[in-house]
Amino acid sequence: MEKKYFDKFNGEDVCLYAISNGRVEAEICDLGAEINALMVDGVNITLGFDSVEDYLQSGSFAGATIGRVANRIAGGKFILNGKTYLLNNNEGNNHLHGGNAGFDKRIFKVLRHTANSIELQYVSADMEENYPGELKLNVTYTVENDALTIRYAAVSNKDTLWNPTNHSYFNLNGEANGDCKNIILQLNADYYTPADGELIPTGKREAVKGTVFDFNAAKKIGADFGHKDLVATNGYDHNYILKGEHAAHAESEVTGIKMDVYTDMPCIQLYTGGALKTSRGKSRTYTHWAGFCLEPQYCPNAINAEGFKKPVLPAGQPMEHYIKYQF
Repeated sequence: MEKKYFDKFNGEDVCLYAISNGRVEAEICDLGAEINALMVDGVNITLGFDSVEDYLQSGSFAGATIGRVANRIAGGKFILNGKTYLLNNNEGNNHLHGGNAGFDKRIFKVLRHTANSIELQYVSADMEENYPGELKLNVTYTVENDALTIRYAAVSNKDTLWNPTNHSYFNLNGEANGDCKNIILQLNADYYTPADGELIPTGKREAVKGTVFDFNAAKKIGADFGHKDLVATNGYDHNYILKGEHAAHAESEVTGIKMDVYTDMPCIQLYTGGALKTSRGKSRTYTHWAGFCLEPQYCPNAINAEGFKKPVLPAGQPMEHYIKYQF
């Protein structure tokens, strides 16, 4: 049960907390309730940085808890209970991953820390980033039975939006070992949501069968890189509609590490790091495709789209979601 100093952020100490059980060890940072490192059989399989400044300069959201709403909200605008809210736009015309100072840039309070688990809490003020309601969020990381499970629990005193995810970049070959293009991936999804040039879904569902978006049969992540449908995103940055709670399977032929992702969220974003800025990582310089993200979520911009489950958290009604990485 180890705690150690990491850095400072806005004059406050930022610390790292180790949790472990068997083959799996995690290092959790209280800034952004983020995964700073995830070790399987002694191999670190997530991208990370050695300082707060490096995290911020990378613009990567690496390992962070995302909120209040993961992914994009078109125009930073939504209507809830007949009232229009205008959020802070931090990606061109749109609101991304919680805005200018989303949960990735907030220090969480550690409520409990044991040998294999940690619970952190952040209280988001009413109208923070222009979201209604005071939102209390608890994030619990637990390592057991060769798995890392994240549990999110939130409650708000007003109706609000809530769509959490974790933004880890995985490289099952090892954080220090090249790009992720040769990682084998399988996604349990028959449909994806096409998006416009600003990565806002068009509102359609399209079948993946017969397209480069089909991962129902496992294939290498980079197998279709360069295809015309992937040029604009320099790889994948696409939302898939999940068939069930077993969302994905990934494995490395280099290390033999295998990972299955489970979640109760309706969708998952596959992002293969095509927009990663060149940045100084833990053991090397990261650039395009250094890692891939599997971000369980509600459909991007779901609050403004017809036919998709809305990420609405009713006042006074606790809500929970989970993500599990099984190795």
